[in-house]
Amino acid sequence: MTAHLSDRKRPLPSPGQQALVALLVASAVIVPAWSWTVSESPDPARPAVGLFGGVAALLLCVAVAVAVHQVAIARNAREHAARVGAGARLLEEEAGRVVDVLLPALSHAVSEGRAVHDVLGEHARPTHPAIDRLSHAVTTRIAGAERRSAEERDTAERIEEQVASLADLDLPLMLLRIRQDRPLAEETLSREFRRVDPVVERLRRRVLGELLAADRRRDTAMLSAADAGARLQAHLTTLLAQLRGLEERYGDRADVFTDLLEVDHNVSRTGRLADGLVVLAGGRSGRRWTRPIEMESILRGAMGRITAYRRVRLHHTGTTAVVGHAAEGVMQALAEVMDNAACFSAHDTDVHVYAQEEDTGVSITVEDSGPGIRHRERRHIESLLAEPRDLSTLPGSRTGLAVVGRLAAAYGLKVSLRPSARGGLGVVMLIPPALLTDVGPRPEAAPAEETFEGEDVGARTHEVAREMSGGGARLGAPAGARPGIEPQDEDIRPSMPWGNGTGLSRGRALAEEVWEHPDRLHPGSDPSPLGDHETAPPW
Repeated sequence: MTAHLSDRKRPLPSPGQQALVALLVASAVIVPAWSWTVSESPDPARPAVGLFGGVAALLLCVAVAVAVHQVAIARNAREHAARVGAGARLLEEEAGRVVDVLLPALSHAVSEGRAVHDVLGEHARPTHPAIDRLSHAVTTRIAGAERRSAEERDTAERIEEQVASLADLDLPLMLLRIRQDRPLAEETLSREFRRVDPVVERLRRRVLGELLAADRRRDTAMLSAADAGARLQAHLTTLLAQLRGLEERYGDRADVFTDLLEVDHNVSRTGRLADGLVVLAGGRSGRRWTRPIEMESILRGAMGRITAYRRVRLHHTGTTAVVGHAAEGVMQALAEVMDNAACFSAHDTDVHVYAQEEDTGVSITVEDSGPGIRHRERRHIESLLAEPRDLSTLPGSRTGLAVVGRLAAAYGLKVSLRPSARGGLGVVMLIPPALLTDVGPRPEAAPAEETFEGEDVGARTHEVAREMSGGGARLGAPAGARPGIEPQDEDIRPSMPWGNGTGLSRGRALAEEVWEHPDRLHPGSDPSPLGDHETAPPW
């Protein structure tokens, strides 16, 4: 390479120049010789010698110049071939070094996040101009790609952090602001949100818009469900009033009376479903009580709202009553618990309900003889009871325990699960003292414990019809359980002017009197004071 550079510094004359020099040199030698020969030749031969000698001298000079020119061309060709060979070898060596050393070093540096120009400075610069330009071009491209890659990595990491913040912070904040004040939620959130990349901002606005639209749809669905439930409650109340009128009118006909009782009970069950729908939709039951309701009546009222009321066994002592504003909620929650126990136990087993007064309130235990539940199912039930749900957050199609959870949260009830001694599940509902009051002793002394059992509707009805055909009815102590649904308000059911006849006041269902006061149907029993009807349960 050094010789090559020295040749470039001291270039040789071209073949033409060398041929010209050779021609001049040959002419300088041959012309004097030709002149001397002509001058020394005899006079007669001098012209011929001059002519032929001049031609020969000229041809000789030309031959020398041509020979020198060809020699120079050949030498230049050899030198050029040598230079080309050396350059090719150098190019091959430099290219191999770039491929085997420089490019792997650049790739390793990029993977480690190092600057490629630093790597280029750590290696010898290529001596071949083309390889040198190639290495610098590759380094520049790699540096640009590295810079763009670093920028893209930073952008991706920033967007990833912003998306994580959107999921962990912004979404809960959106839900909170929407629940607090949906009309002003978007304006409030726009002040609270931090600045993010445009793509994340579009995503956040889209999510907020979808949440607002979903909340509007949820409110519309909840209002529609609550309105439908309220309309259904109103229709059922009207239907019950009509049924009670028919029971009063056809109470002396056992066949008609039996059918009316069955219809009354089915309407009561439908009313419980309507009440559950209204509760889950955020409404409240249409029934409201203006005075305390005895615990015994609460239990019997809940029992009368389920299908398998004949399997329920009530065990109750005491004179505690539930305040009027909470009576319907407690009754509805107990009905759902009883219905759940009856549905998930064998049809030939009983469901036992115990009510016990304690210092912390009244605990009501509902036990069944079912197969029990697994730990996963228990956690699911406990979550329904501990976390109030509505129609938009129900985890499934079963609504009974969700209704219990909402009622428990609304009235401060405490509901817990425990294994039952009968092999199934026990549900304990604690009614706090704030919802309890004492109505005083009954007109007649009650035994230490009364057990109320569900009775067959048809057999009981036929017995009632036979008794009614033979004479009047008298008041007596309450016994037994009755199926049925309570009125919308206790004031629509006036007191019963029982006499020697069989008539009932309007709005008072004969079926309820049969199950609640069966002793009134037997003449000769000890009458109860007529003026005590105000303390009797309002069913």
